Amino acid sequence: MRVVELFSGAGGMSLGLQRAGFEVVKAYDAWPLAVENYNRNVDRLAEVRDLKDILSIVPDLMRLAPDIIAGGPPCQDYSSAGRREEAENARLTLAFALIVATVRPRWFLMENVTAAAKSTTWAEARAVLTRAGYGLTEAKIDASRYGVPQSRRRLFVIGRIGERDGFLASSIAATASAQPMTLRDLFGVATPAAVYFPARMPDKRSIWGSDEPAPTIRSSSDRPMPMTYRTHPDDAAMIENGYVYLRPTRAGRGVRSIDEPASTITRTSWERPTDRYLSAPHRGDPVSAASAIVLTTTQLAAIQGFPPWWRWISTSKRDVLQMIANAVPAPVAEAIGRVILDREQGANAPAIEGGFLQWLVRRGRSPQSARNTKAQAGRARRLLDGRTFADPAMELAALESVGEFQSLRKGTQSDLRQALRLLAEYQAEGHQRRRKPIESPAPIVQTLADAA
Repeated sequence: MRVVELFSGAGGMSLGLQRAGFEVVKAYDAWPLAVENYNRNVDRLAEVRDLKDILSIVPDLMRLAPDIIAGGPPCQDYSSAGRREEAENARLTLAFALIVATVRPRWFLMENVTAAAKSTTWAEARAVLTRAGYGLTEAKIDASRYGVPQSRRRLFVIGRIGERDGFLASSIAATASAQPMTLRDLFGVATPAAVYFPARMPDKRSIWGSDEPAPTIRSSSDRPMPMTYRTHPDDAAMIENGYVYLRPTRAGRGVRSIDEPASTITRTSWERPTDRYLSAPHRGDPVSAASAIVLTTTQLAAIQGFPPWWRWISTSKRDVLQMIANAVPAPVAEAIGRVILDREQGANAPAIEGGFLQWLVRRGRSPQSARNTKAQAGRARRLLDGRTFADPAMELAALESVGEFQSLRKGTQSDLRQALRLLAEYQAEGHQRRRKPIESPAPIVQTLADAA
């Protein structure tokens, strides 16, 4: 699938989507420094462009004809670290929706802070996308369940032309890890999954990633990794200490154990505790902030999912931290991207959630008949390669066109049609009954759209 990324920043989302198996064909961002870093580290695909100027960008996207448009519009107007006033940056969320609705790729993927879900701007953007024919899955995820040691909660909105709302929610939940990733999981591994080339000087690194160029090969390069080899001294010091301090936003906790995820990485996470914080620490801090480790820029970048071979181009530490904080963590983008690709290829199907069985029983079905009907509805969805349709008539027409369905006995075909009709009726009643966003009982994903 061909991807164009808007608001690409330094390239975290593009890197993750590439790893998932997408072909990124173009990226745009308004910050020249971020574009320079993208082109240095990801690929020379990024271009400086003001995305408020929709009339200038849409013709380019039409020519590129992407299968999916991805992006994380600026979140500062919604973020708990900002003023939370919807202003010019918030309107870029609407610009994203208008671009998608005009170009009409089969899919789109948008990331933002969770507070955006309740904003006036997103309500307007959602209406634009719905009128353009997109079914929406709106999921709040915790990044620590998707490959980074950071309790970073974010809203991901995935849209696909013609789908029902909530069509991808169960698959996003299913890909989450059972336990959150911790700082120890990232930094405490003695031997990284990489290649050992012994350095000539003690201040040079000897561990190289398997997806980056190796150093110059020398006669000593075939030495085995010694049992005494240790990871970077900063990482070793952090593991030995056991606690880290990250400057909190608003009234948050500043000190974390390495056996839990870090807090959300921001551009000020590297700052040392102030006298004010030391004199009035958060009551949940396990130790004094004065005795905890303050993380380096390299460590913060790793927590945000940037690989060890990444090289930042900037003379300003503040700018580097801004690019790190703004990024969509590559492992998270990769996880969500794999779910999208699996659905595109028919490798997964939406679960039949909610009280469908109970609804069938209330309609007069026996428990066994209700279970059979639910199983038949699931089989029909698999025959459709996981596709759902906002229009039940289109769903049945699509089922009729599937070769495997046509080869089934007439009675089986009739059962599958009836199961889809009943499921569509149940979902329609649920949509009328539920006007508020649905909150999943699982802590991993909260689905804002109606469950499939």
